Amino acid sequence: MFVGKVYIIVVFYIDLFSCISFYGPIWSYRDESAWPGGFCKKGGKRQSPIDIRTNNVIKDFERQFITNGRLKFIGYENVLSSGINNGHTIQFSTEGDPNMHPTITGGPLKYTYRLEQLHFHWLSEHSINGAKFPMELHFVHVRADLNVSTALSKKDGLAILSVFCNVQPELNEDQLEASEQIMQHIPLLMRTGCRVSGVILNLRKLLSPKINSYFTYLGSLTSPECNEVVVWIIFNNPIYISDAHYHLFGKVGKGRHNFRSQQKINNHQVFQPPDAFITTPKAVIIVTDVFKHVTQFFQNITRQV
Repeated sequence: MFVGKVYIIVVFYIDLFSCISFYGPIWSYRDESAWPGGFCKKGGKRQSPIDIRTNNVIKDFERQFITNGRLKFIGYENVLSSGINNGHTIQFSTEGDPNMHPTITGGPLKYTYRLEQLHFHWLSEHSINGAKFPMELHFVHVRADLNVSTALSKKDGLAILSVFCNVQPELNEDQLEASEQIMQHIPLLMRTGCRVSGVILNLRKLLSPKINSYFTYLGSLTSPECNEVVVWIIFNNPIYISDAHYHLFGKVGKGRHNFRSQQKINNHQVFQPPDAFITTPKAVIIVTDVFKHVTQFFQNITRQV
């Protein structure tokens, strides 16, 4: 998960599509031990990501954590955004008046949260019963009554929606439409520093098909400085992209993964809505040769998983 600016940037020109020169990131997935921030180096009480063991999940009949009814999404249909390859991921950030950004409330969220950006991890950061997915999307929200710097010091300053993504050879019409709205921009974002502006996204189509079937817990950012400020909402029903689209992300990463290693369970309590029919999804249901491609893309996965 990414928040804030971690690059020195020299701007050559800005247009609907442009590339800017980066002097380089100050941290890398290749060496997590060198990440800045005390929580990243020494750990904490609620670090993320984690493996969600469904036998240990609390079905929240007593409303210990999920106290605010169903999740409520406002303004997710036509979202003005800009995309960038920031050297760690492909990220789409909301543009325009913050008061017009999409918002979410309800479920475990006591406040309203505004959407700031969404980005991609390949492979997934979280897993369910030890099974990872090919990809995980993070929708990063900030408490609407706070600015980003203040939110990074509050235990519930951020809310991150996590959507797993599976790969299959062919998509139906609805799946293809949802995928294409993002994927049409990825070829323009293959190099670090490249960006596109004026992108209109229907983010409803990138959410899980069952938005009230999820796991939720208090955790942390999964990138420096690993602040323990996140209310995680992890949908257990995935969306889908095609095999061809998935291969594009391997080219973006130049063979490198971009997920943080999973953290040990400490003070984590994972809840799920009592009225949701939760089943363990069949993770990583993809084309037969995908593991060969994953091995080629992510040469050091074995060390990290």
